Amino acid sequence: MNSMLYIVYGIGTDSVGLVGAITSPIAQVKGNIVDMRQDVLHGLFTIYLVVDLAKATVSVKEFRGLVDRISGETGLRLSIDKYTPTPRGVEKKNMLVTLVGKDKSGIIAAITEKLGTYNINIEVSEVVARENIFLMDLLCDVSHSTIPAQNLRAVLRDTMLSIQINTMFQTEDVFNKKKKIIMFDIAESFMDGRTMHEIIQQAAIPGQSLLKTDSSQTDLAFMHATAGLLEGLPISVIDTVTGAIGISQGTQELLQTLKIMGYKIGLISNGFSFFTNALKARLGIDYAFGFELPVDDDSQAIIGDLPAGLMHPLERSKIISNIKAAERIEEEDITVISDQDRDYPSTPGIRLIFNMKVMLDLVNQHALSRESLTGMLRSFGIPRIQ
Repeated sequence: MNSMLYIVYGIGTDSVGLVGAITSPIAQVKGNIVDMRQDVLHGLFTIYLVVDLAKATVSVKEFRGLVDRISGETGLRLSIDKYTPTPRGVEKKNMLVTLVGKDKSGIIAAITEKLGTYNINIEVSEVVARENIFLMDLLCDVSHSTIPAQNLRAVLRDTMLSIQINTMFQTEDVFNKKKKIIMFDIAESFMDGRTMHEIIQQAAIPGQSLLKTDSSQTDLAFMHATAGLLEGLPISVIDTVTGAIGISQGTQELLQTLKIMGYKIGLISNGFSFFTNALKARLGIDYAFGFELPVDDDSQAIIGDLPAGLMHPLERSKIISNIKAAERIEEEDITVISDQDRDYPSTPGIRLIFNMKVMLDLVNQHALSRESLTGMLRSFGIPRIQ
């Protein structure tokens, strides 16, 4: 049976229907696909198929011609080779290694070199690197490791920590990934400094009005003062501004890939909940937390004149502990990525594109006062004027 196994592999520009265009002609000649790997990377389509021709209605030569015809019809560069599988040993042991952290050169080289040092074979790997975030899953065969599993985990964890990469491991039921969470903890504003500068210049807003009064002012006190600037602002105006926010292509690809890889995603922001809730809905993330602001049910406007003690601080450690308890996961299964880390001079992972024209139009139409605009700019997180 093995003598009739062939591997068909190739690459090309992705388009709808490619898998069917390859597999249907193979099925028509009774070729049996016993294994397949297919992926799309930056618009590049890749595929590997192991085909059993033992019961095929065509010869190997005719099958090669069929593969050439499929190549011509799809525009893919497909090749075919004889395939002799290597039997897997009964003693095989798998370990799933997950790496998360700031994207930088040398991460893959560091982990693969260390795995090779201890005779660990990488069987499947998957990487996503977008918007300054790196994530990699490695399915490894550790049955021939030269050191015990406990020592191996310690070595890999220390190696990755030296380049600020968090490492997670799974040794049981590795083909059903453990639940993992990536929590984005964003303290500063999601709006980039250039856009903010342009808005305050066009709207004649004093730049200092966006900043904390002094270094001793707490985040809670700053956002409490911000709430006062938004007193009476209609929710419809807020919806117009938040609805016009764009999401970068890199962010969309990152979050989609994280979901495909089985991750849950959370967000904690020093912004108001009307902003974080809008992001939760737009991005399809699982958790979102921000400073809560009450809304008047009759006027459907912000109640910004708040008595002391009504607005509560964001207790990040408590939020994360509650999520871990709710999801029943361990400490090592949640990774916090924060813009307060020195590795992230700009907002990591979630990059937003604010529509300056929409905000200025609302100012020109007197739907948004300069005071309310100042509050809006502060409601996306505590600004850092660059």
